[in-house]
Amino acid sequence: MSTMSTKEIPREQWIRFFDDFSKKHQGWIVNWEVLGRDIGDQEKTNRLPLVGISADKGSKPRIDIIVGGRPDAHVTQIIETPKHVRFKEPDQPGHEAIEVETEDGRVTLITFWHFDPEHKEHLLPPKN
Repeated sequence: MSTMSTKEIPREQWIRFFDDFSKKHQGWIVNWEVLGRDIGDQEKTNRLPLVGISADKGSKPRIDIIVGGRPDAHVTQIIETPKHVRFKEPDQPGHEAIEVETEDGRVTLITFWHFDPEHKEHLLPPKN
């Protein structure tokens, strides 16, 4: 089992971090869940490819996550009031994670898996 090192991403680096991360990880398979005392652990998506993640540091900071990229399998999540962004990097590349904590203490955990593009389709939910 590999261990993960966690690195806090400073707020002033969020836009560049997510732009670079999205370019390098586009198409990677994503599992994403939201954890909170008031809601417990809730899985948002399972086995969908990353389309992109972006940050806006304007007057109301937010982070947008888009996965799927197919009409029958497309999910967009806007995380309002992000407070912390942490990047979890394993000892061996290929299974990274990002954790976004909001002002109210909720944590969005996005885990990424890299698969050979020729074998990715069987991991997606079936088309309706």
